[in-house]
Amino acid sequence: MNVKAENGLWEQIFNRLPGGCILISADMQHIIMANDMFCELTGHDRSELLSSKLSDIAIWSKLSLEQLIPALASGEPSQSDAGVNKTIQYTYPNGRSKATNVHLSFIHDPAEDKAPHLLCRVELDPNEQGQTPVIRNEELLSLIAKNAQDVISISNADGIIEYVSPSVFDILGYTPEEMIGMARTSYYHAVDSEQMKQPGKMYSDVDIFKRRVRHKDGHYLWFDTSFQIIRHGDGQVSKVISIGRNITKHKTDQDTLMQAQRIAKVGSWRWDMISGSISFSEEMRRIFGYQIEASEPSIRSLLRLVLPEDRKRFKVAKRQFEHDKTSEMIYRIDLGDGEIRTIRAQWEISATANGKLIEMIGMAQDLTEQIQLEQISQEKESHYRLITENSLDFISRNSTQDCTFLYCSPSSYALLGYRPEELVGTSAFDYVYAEDVTALRQYLKDCIDDATQSPITFRYIHKDGRHIWFEVNCKSILQPDGDTQEMISIARDISERKRMEFKLKENEQRYRSLFEYNPTAVYSMNLDGDYLTANKNLQEITGYSLDELVGMYFGPIVAEKDQARTLYHFNLAKKGKPQSYDLTIIHKDGHPVEINSVNIPIIVDDEVVGVYGITRDITERIRSMEEIKKLGRELTLLLNTVSEGILGLDMEGCVAFTNPAAAVMLDYLPESMIGKSCELVMKEIRHDGSFYQGEESPLYQAVKRGMPLQRTEIVLWRSDGTSFLANYQINPIWDQGERKGAVIVFRDITDEKEIVRAKEAAERADQAKTEFLTMMSHELRTPMNGIIGMIELLRTTALDEDQDNYTNILMESSNSLLHILNGILDFSRIETGHMILNDEPIDLRFQFESVIDLFSTKAHEKGLTLTCQINPHTVPEIVTGDAQRIRQVLINLISNAIKFTENGSITLSVDALHRAGTEEYTLSFQVQDTGIGIPAKLQDKLFLSFSQLHPSLNRKYGGTGLGLAICKKLVELMGGTIGR
Repeated sequence: MNVKAENGLWEQIFNRLPGGCILISADMQHIIMANDMFCELTGHDRSELLSSKLSDIAIWSKLSLEQLIPALASGEPSQSDAGVNKTIQYTYPNGRSKATNVHLSFIHDPAEDKAPHLLCRVELDPNEQGQTPVIRNEELLSLIAKNAQDVISISNADGIIEYVSPSVFDILGYTPEEMIGMARTSYYHAVDSEQMKQPGKMYSDVDIFKRRVRHKDGHYLWFDTSFQIIRHGDGQVSKVISIGRNITKHKTDQDTLMQAQRIAKVGSWRWDMISGSISFSEEMRRIFGYQIEASEPSIRSLLRLVLPEDRKRFKVAKRQFEHDKTSEMIYRIDLGDGEIRTIRAQWEISATANGKLIEMIGMAQDLTEQIQLEQISQEKESHYRLITENSLDFISRNSTQDCTFLYCSPSSYALLGYRPEELVGTSAFDYVYAEDVTALRQYLKDCIDDATQSPITFRYIHKDGRHIWFEVNCKSILQPDGDTQEMISIARDISERKRMEFKLKENEQRYRSLFEYNPTAVYSMNLDGDYLTANKNLQEITGYSLDELVGMYFGPIVAEKDQARTLYHFNLAKKGKPQSYDLTIIHKDGHPVEINSVNIPIIVDDEVVGVYGITRDITERIRSMEEIKKLGRELTLLLNTVSEGILGLDMEGCVAFTNPAAAVMLDYLPESMIGKSCELVMKEIRHDGSFYQGEESPLYQAVKRGMPLQRTEIVLWRSDGTSFLANYQINPIWDQGERKGAVIVFRDITDEKEIVRAKEAAERADQAKTEFLTMMSHELRTPMNGIIGMIELLRTTALDEDQDNYTNILMESSNSLLHILNGILDFSRIETGHMILNDEPIDLRFQFESVIDLFSTKAHEKGLTLTCQINPHTVPEIVTGDAQRIRQVLINLISNAIKFTENGSITLSVDALHRAGTEEYTLSFQVQDTGIGIPAKLQDKLFLSFSQLHPSLNRKYGGTGLGLAICKKLVELMGGTIGR
């Protein structure tokens, strides 16, 4: 007999043998076959039986092989041909101990000369099957003692607990006394308790229930509960024995496994290769779209979902089962509606010692997403390669250690002049502009610490030495250990953009300078006329601050008279038409300001979006224009009223302007002179009496050359043929360095020459008079001095009182006459220019004191107070000048003050003003008195020669009228002034 049982029919017969059967190897060490009944009776899994030693099987330990095997082999008469029988007491997995018949027999293979296999069949004792179980206390105690980890309870048919094992305290926290008499359902989870109320769900001879039992502290534990039902003779339930095992950890592990499988998308299966049945885990079913049941009779239910082209590989794999106990395969399944999933299956096969395949345990992983991700990754890799190899940007991968290039895109050659192979292995810093290295190092460090860095701009050095601006984005790459070792960077040449930025910045700076430093007010407005921006000059013109202006409508600051016109021009600017106009605005403090405003439309994309304004204060210009107009009127009036003739000539020497005096002197109508050449209008003759012709005219040559010319006492001819004597002067007209023409000013000096002749004759007569007076003064002084000398001698003789009185009168008269002669002589010297001033040191204070001393007696006689006040801080001690002439002026002034003052005081005040930067002083003398004074209408006669204010004063006080005139001449001769 072939024990490998390759015949499928034999396997089916063996699996259906009555009772539980196993086939034992010849060496009595291993089980090589086991049917379903044996697995059910013993509670062992088939794979467990096939992989375990025979001695490890609980039921086998009850048999005595040492006795049975020899008896079976000897063929003693007590053993039948069918083998050896033995009855043993065996405790089954449900906790019940039953009498069990064990039958052993040898099986020989006639075709092979080998040791026989041993067939073991296990059956319940028929007597055991027909008897009603009776629980004896000793058996119960033994059962409880053996199941300390289980909770064993006895309840009646209604589920009222009558007994519970002591282990309940350690497992559930209750004492047996607390539970006895309570309904079993009260200790279960509410969901399970409701389920137990359904028929057949309280207990069962067949089913094992998994339910949650409440611990005393409130949490729930998972229990597997099996039952033994004790019935009366009539079949009614008497007692129910429940054996509950805490499977919380197992359940938790199972749930964790299911959760892990769900997360990992890994399912499992078990395929009984003898019976053909296959079982699947929950995750396996989910992966297969729940199109397979938890248990299927064969693998066909799975194969029907596999794509036809992949089923062939299943057949190939099946042929390799005997040779490859572990293997794997990737296949695809069709779940309908176009959903295709890719599955990776891995398995391990268990076989008997002689190679019979027993079962396959495997796992299945859903690779669909992974495959899709790989496809996406491949597409991305393809796209990345396509991008990197064809991108105009410089893409690189660098190490974080000194930024060494690990990869460079081909664009490096076009951008930097280096091929990728030249750059790889070198540091990026070797090619960075020196001034940018520090900033780049900090940026890369920040990128490692923070992946959200904004781009950086810096300069790379091209292979030819020039530098190129780049904008670079960097991203750090995290390794599986979380460390950053590499960086990806994308660098874009922004040199052109930089140039544009620099140009834009320059333009912005220019615009800002034009805006902020413009001497005029510059501002912008929206289409509603609200100010958006303004420079400080608008603030100065309007008086409003920038904060007040922004958002303000321009209307309120415009003078009422100009509001309509201003709005009109603004609306035209809104239509794209630039405007320039003058208007009046009202300053914040209330005064009007004249301005010129230019409105320029702001056009963006061919649409007017606002209005620029340029405003300048023209108040001064308006005022100047008014002044110019006024001056123009005055100038016209002046030109029309002056006696000189004035002609304006253009560059060709033609008359462009004439005043009335010129037209009258030349005997022309003013309008007839315009446009004529100057030499035709002003006809000049030579000394021989002939006329100058054309370019020979000095007048014409001066105009053409742009040279000034002055001619005197020339003869000009009028249009009527008469002539007159004239002086004229030509001056070129220049405007900002450019000659525009010339102006001629001439006057008729015919009458003037006559006046000059008369004046010269009068001056000669006056000079003769002055010389006569001078000579006569000298001639009169000689005899007068003789007379005075004789009077002095006469006064030394013995005279009576009358004679003495006569001589005194004679002396006073002689002195008065001599004083007059001296005055006339001084005045004549000054008039003729013969007066010479001395330049000598002067002790000012001595001079003032001597003058005061000279008049102190006379002042005292009249009862007057005579004082001198000298400013000690400004008046120097010594000056240079003509002491005699200063003394002469002071004596004359003080003498007049004493003469015309009857009572009161006379004060001489002296001050000095130092001329900055020199050693010169200007002395100020002031003589104040309390005399009769001078009427305002007569004060202009002071200082005139031979002039007296009133004859009555002359009769009372005397005098010639030369004193103040001489003082004025002397003071002016010394560079000063004198007056009230």
